Amino acid sequence: MSDFSPTPHILDSTILVNVARGDADLIGFLQDFDRSGQTLVIPSLAVAGALLDSRGLPEAQPLLAGLAAFERATVAPLDGVPQAAHLAHMISITGLTPYDAHVAAIADVAVCPILTLDAKHWHDSSHALAHPLTIIEIAEAEQ
Repeated sequence: MSDFSPTPHILDSTILVNVARGDADLIGFLQDFDRSGQTLVIPSLAVAGALLDSRGLPEAQPLLAGLAAFERATVAPLDGVPQAAHLAHMISITGLTPYDAHVAAIADVAVCPILTLDAKHWHDSSHALAHPLTIIEIAEAEQ
C-alpha cells in the first residue's frame, strides 16, 4: 500500500451551492474524487453561504451533510481568534465575502488548491495576495 496522499482540494462556494441545489453530475464527480482517495476540504463558512443561497430548498442541508460524510471529506471550522484574525485580513485584502474569504484563508495557510466552477471569480482576489492561490476549475464536458 502506498503512503502517497494527494494534496487536499478546498471546495469553494460555487461547488457547495451547486451541491446544495442537487447538481447530480457534480455530486457524482465529487464522489468519484472521494473514491479515488482525493481529500476534499469543506470550509464551514462556505457551507453557511451555500445554505443561505439555497434557502427554501429542503434537500440543501442533507445534501451538504452527505458531502461532509464522504470518507475523505473534512469540514474546516473557523477555530479561535487567530483564525478569525486571518479571515478578517483575507477579507480586507481580497474584498471577498466572508464565505469565500474562509476558502481563501484555508488555501493560503494550507497551500492547497481551490476547486471551483468559476475560476474568473478568484482571479483578482488571488492576485491581491503575496502568493497567489492555486485555482482549479471544473468545466463541463462537451457532449
